[in-house]
Amino acid sequence: MDRIAESLKRKRIVFWEEVARDGAQAKTIMSADQRIDIARMHGNMFNENGPDHLVFAVGFVSIAKEEAEIIRKVADNVDNCYLAVNCRSSEKEIDDSYEAIKKAKYGRVAYVLPASERLCRLMLHKSQTEVSKKGIEIAKYALDKCQGIPVDIQLAGAFDADPLFIADMASALSEQGIATVGMGDTRGRVYPKEIARFIDTLLQKADENILFSVHLHDDMGFALVNNLAAIRRGIMMPSTSWLGIAERNGLLRTELLTVHLGYETEKTGNKLDIDGEGLFLSPPRLKMLKKIAEKVCEYTGISLKTTDPIVGLGVNSISTGTPFVDHVSFQPFDPEVVLGIPQTIFVTQLASRRVIKEVSKRMGYNLTEDQITEILPVVKAKAYETGRSVYPENELKELFDKIIK
Repeated sequence: MDRIAESLKRKRIVFWEEVARDGAQAKTIMSADQRIDIARMHGNMFNENGPDHLVFAVGFVSIAKEEAEIIRKVADNVDNCYLAVNCRSSEKEIDDSYEAIKKAKYGRVAYVLPASERLCRLMLHKSQTEVSKKGIEIAKYALDKCQGIPVDIQLAGAFDADPLFIADMASALSEQGIATVGMGDTRGRVYPKEIARFIDTLLQKADENILFSVHLHDDMGFALVNNLAAIRRGIMMPSTSWLGIAERNGLLRTELLTVHLGYETEKTGNKLDIDGEGLFLSPPRLKMLKKIAEKVCEYTGISLKTTDPIVGLGVNSISTGTPFVDHVSFQPFDPEVVLGIPQTIFVTQLASRRVIKEVSKRMGYNLTEDQITEILPVVKAKAYETGRSVYPENELKELFDKIIK
């Protein structure tokens, strides 16, 4: 049984995770052990339901023999989510993909086929009609070769094509036994109203049993809203990536969508017009998000920023005094309760007496009001003198010790 297909039929959310595969186009590379670690952690976030909610795209088989070896190693060592190997629409790459993934407990083969007229000419030097026929031939070959392993197709440039053409193509592929039909916004240019119209037209024509997915880039900043539009229309498998790491400006952030759909699911209908009650078989472990994101940073060399949502350095951080009085008024939720991220206080040029008092207490000092009065202008002046906002803890310790003496 294809547990991913079952989830999609029941309108559960499925994440097609691209941090290792499309993430390579963000000039990153992960070893086999690193991909194994991230895939396992991500699967564990869904408790025992990893194979119902996660497809981890391990890599693209034709990149290099080393990539194929990594895919094989991951296939041998991850058993708590689906693993997908990606390839182009050729019999040889289907063969190579099958050989790389065949030992996986939950494996999939996903081949890419151009869908827009422009990409059909560019990638295969054929017309859309000719490519559609080729796609059917490859589907038949792949389904025979893969011996029961689910086969998915990803239509590049789908949103630059006529949605009625995509509907016909998807119907023909689904009739052959293709598990899911992915649609890519390859150029990253589709706007929210455009994607809504496209999907509405597509679904009016396509067979209701076809399981669609979407792969939507964030070049124009619309990845979140466009994916929500797709989910709202019953397309339940978005391509996401940790920290949004992917080609060009990336994909929808995995951690962001997980919180939007996994936090207060009873309110998702009112907030997003999406029925949240049946999205997950069990509540996702949101407190794992930060830990996984930090691992991704460690493995890719990409640093978290203050402005990164959900897992960034600014989450649950304070540098002014007012939030001490009522932190609920300055945050969407309590990050420590929901995400397991404890409060961090930064001493900057914005520091107040309350900030200095709280930071010093956490560092083991019991400063008097007069000492705080003496410290505060020193802290502020240092920021302007150095052009560095945050006063480092080791320098604060030196300052506190000096004042106390």
